[in-house]
Amino acid sequence: MTNIPGRGVIPPPGARFAWRRALLSSCLALALSGPASANLDQQVQFTLDAPRLSSALIQLSQQSGLAIVFSDRQIRDLPATPVVGTNTTTEALNTLLAGSNLTWEVVDERIIAVYPIECEPAAGNCAGAAELVADYPIYAPGLEETWVYGTTITGSRIRRTSYTGGAPVDILSSPDIELSGAQTLGELLKFIPAVAGNATSTAISNGGDGTATVTLRGLPASNTLVLINGRRVANDGLAGESVDLNSIPPAAVERIEILKDGASAIYGSDAIAGVVNVIMKRDFHGFLAESFYGEASDGDLDTTSHTLQYGTGLPEGSFFISATYYDQGALFSRNRKVSASADTRPLGGTDQRSSATPNARIMLPDGTTVIATDDSYRPATEEDLYNYRIETSAVVPMKRKSLYSNVSYDFSERITGYAEFSYLDTDAKATLAPTPVFTAFEQTPLPVAADNIYNSFGVELEDVRRRLIELPPRRQRNESQVNRFSAVLEGLFSDWNWDAGYAWSRSEAEETTYNIVNADNLRRAIGPAADCQGGPVDDCVAVNLTGPQGSISNEQLSYIWATGEVSGYSKLSSLSFNINGGLEGLPAGRTDIAVGMEIRDEATSKRPSALLAGISTIGAANFEATNGDRRATELYAESVVPLWKSASGLSHVALEAAVRFSDYDDFGDTTNPKIALRWQAGPELLLRANYAEGFRAPSLNELYEGATESQDFLDDPCTQAANVGVLPGCQQQADPTRNQFLTVKGGNGDLEPETSDSYSAGLVWTPGGIPGLAFSADYFHIDQENVVSSSAQFIVNQNARYGAFEQLVTRDDMGNLALIQATNLNIGERRVKGADLALTYHYPKRSFGQFSVIGSATWIQDYLARLDSTAPRLDLAGTFRDEASEGLGGIPEWKAQLGLRWKYERWQSSWQMHYVDSMKEILPGTDQTREIDEWLVHDLQLNYTFDVLDGLRLTLGIDNLMDEAAPLAASAFNDNIDGRTHELKGRFWYTRLSQRF
Repeated sequence: MTNIPGRGVIPPPGARFAWRRALLSSCLALALSGPASANLDQQVQFTLDAPRLSSALIQLSQQSGLAIVFSDRQIRDLPATPVVGTNTTTEALNTLLAGSNLTWEVVDERIIAVYPIECEPAAGNCAGAAELVADYPIYAPGLEETWVYGTTITGSRIRRTSYTGGAPVDILSSPDIELSGAQTLGELLKFIPAVAGNATSTAISNGGDGTATVTLRGLPASNTLVLINGRRVANDGLAGESVDLNSIPPAAVERIEILKDGASAIYGSDAIAGVVNVIMKRDFHGFLAESFYGEASDGDLDTTSHTLQYGTGLPEGSFFISATYYDQGALFSRNRKVSASADTRPLGGTDQRSSATPNARIMLPDGTTVIATDDSYRPATEEDLYNYRIETSAVVPMKRKSLYSNVSYDFSERITGYAEFSYLDTDAKATLAPTPVFTAFEQTPLPVAADNIYNSFGVELEDVRRRLIELPPRRQRNESQVNRFSAVLEGLFSDWNWDAGYAWSRSEAEETTYNIVNADNLRRAIGPAADCQGGPVDDCVAVNLTGPQGSISNEQLSYIWATGEVSGYSKLSSLSFNINGGLEGLPAGRTDIAVGMEIRDEATSKRPSALLAGISTIGAANFEATNGDRRATELYAESVVPLWKSASGLSHVALEAAVRFSDYDDFGDTTNPKIALRWQAGPELLLRANYAEGFRAPSLNELYEGATESQDFLDDPCTQAANVGVLPGCQQQADPTRNQFLTVKGGNGDLEPETSDSYSAGLVWTPGGIPGLAFSADYFHIDQENVVSSSAQFIVNQNARYGAFEQLVTRDDMGNLALIQATNLNIGERRVKGADLALTYHYPKRSFGQFSVIGSATWIQDYLARLDSTAPRLDLAGTFRDEASEGLGGIPEWKAQLGLRWKYERWQSSWQMHYVDSMKEILPGTDQTREIDEWLVHDLQLNYTFDVLDGLRLTLGIDNLMDEAAPLAASAFNDNIDGRTHELKGRFWYTRLSQRF
């Protein structure tokens, strides 16, 4: 049985394998009851936009309902001319095949055969159907037929004849990925208009771990479900909340489908904002060798990638394997103007340099602050701060090795087996500034004893701040290994499709932080002299923490020098069974039904080294171990019911409905329905509306995370003199030079699921008067409740303004925040409203080539969020608040892409524009706002396929042609920009050379 969805044309059993040898791969489409020839002149609304002819023919057969057969071996690499609008099948076929040296005709009154024209100019004759029948017995009359209905699309389990459903789906094909020049999926998805908020990537160094995530609608990454070939996979190995996109090699990706709507009724947990379904390559034939090299115009961020791929058809199946090596160089903050200094006042920002300075900064008991000099001390000034950006990496250097393979096998004409395996190894290394020490603000204070041999003041010093630049810069190394395996049996039983599958994945990760401080040893080293008398006595070495830069000797460093390590894994295994088919006989057409079940086991573990677990380091996060597991059992049903169909068949109304029951052994069960209405109002206009309930099960990390210590960037209202004595929680002014505060967070085993209600309504318009034009607009509304939140900022604000949470907030005798305790709670709410717009126009092919315009945009009308039902709703649309300050990142009101593409013979080019609207931010330590400028970048790419070596292609590309600098975000922790929305790299050029045999 052919694996390609559609109508299969199969020869008699004795000739089956000979046929497979003759036709390497065949496209066979959805069948209708009448003969093909009877429907060729019927008007059909086509959207044939696949870049390759083989894929376009598959689309044509799916959308026309006619059976088509062709030899993939003969047309595998041919391009396709887009066909969008109302046409007859005859017109569409002629447009697709124009200039291809291919023709078509109806064979046996049922099948459209596409075949090459073999011409002998001297004789003036061309081979036709008779020669074709002799060469390919499949075209002979009297063939058997098998029925396979449509194809599945993200957001539905029902096989369909087109990609148009009740909810919007964006599709990025393999050529789209190539035209982007992106070498990672995180980089590719970053500029998708619907993506906003706190997605992580290697552009996030301090606070990142070399992973990449996607955030639709500005909701957290945990609210977007990432699938591979429609199946769940394990999250990031360090108890991650979502799948690491860097664990998916883009070279092996066939396409990416992005469902921008709630889909818990179809897929279960996590699909509140939408679904990103990564479809891996499967029908690949031949050998491909490809090399990529790119570099920023400033001479850094050198990036290389090498890929080898091989695929072949087998007598009873197929085989494909892909191997990729990727190496991304570093970009340092100091090498770009906007990120070179944490003091952005010259650029219109604020001063966020650190008060932990290379020369000890000491607050004396009388409240005065002094700075150590070479031989004494002087009063500290506002300029006595440290620019930590001179050491930090802005883009994390990373190496990645990946292997992906799949194989299919036809057990019979009705049963096919499919298995895939992937392995990926990643090594990322970030550089952070040397370790800072704040003796008064560790979880266990570290006062310098009055009789410490280096304390010349003779009194205990509680607040000493020192940047230990005698140590090398901190290095954070993240290593991960991801293994995935899945096996599926799929087949036909009568006219019903079924599949049974097993999937297993495991993501292991290790994080090592070098050049940090052993807090226990430092406590002894700066404590009473009696407790630290030197190596021969008690193995303790006193440390001169109160001196100037260079006053800490190598012996002292060796005593406090430490390394922190953490390892962990996430694993997932599942068993699933699905069946779908149809019921004929209804007046308006066939009713499609799908039902299925899934049993899923999840587990995670995060294990710190003894130093980290014992809250015994400075310069890395201290935390307790995390361990958890659970089982989920789910049942679902889905149906598409035609309600009405016009006499001409050009207008019809269909109802789509689904429901999923999910039972978790840790919190209980939930049922989530979905209903959609789709009205094809004539050949030019489709109207659709959708309602869905969604949920997100609390992650294993949110449930079982051990107590975790971090230095969070927070705004303390008590640092502002105007609030002192006015706000109930601000009895004295806190130190205004501090912006990082000790926070302890942890899991909560009593969490309930987050819930949501999603609404959308839209249209797809393909005007007959403008052939090649397609426009869509969809309005969306998401209400989310019971949001899991662990907000130290909310607790600090409520404590300062109302005196609440006294048991969770600790201040020292000077009024400074010493500790905030924040555990996970179901207290948040969100409401997001906006619209998605999309435009595609394929200009009619001319002598100068084929032009296409492709654009999309997302408008966020409202993004109302509140951390607690007692707090006011804040509209975050058009604002930026950094994740390091517990914000949801940048949520621009408008984000858009517009691309112009051109094809002419062996040439192909792309001009892509990315636009991000301006945003407002609150300046740190103030109530003032400033505007982050809008941002527009231009990407160009040019391809040429040589005729000397068939299949040799050269690509030249430039990202950010005008070298448009990322706009200043004064409140951003990483590099003074919103690194999740904008890019620091500037102009970046690349070249790619590929050879396919």
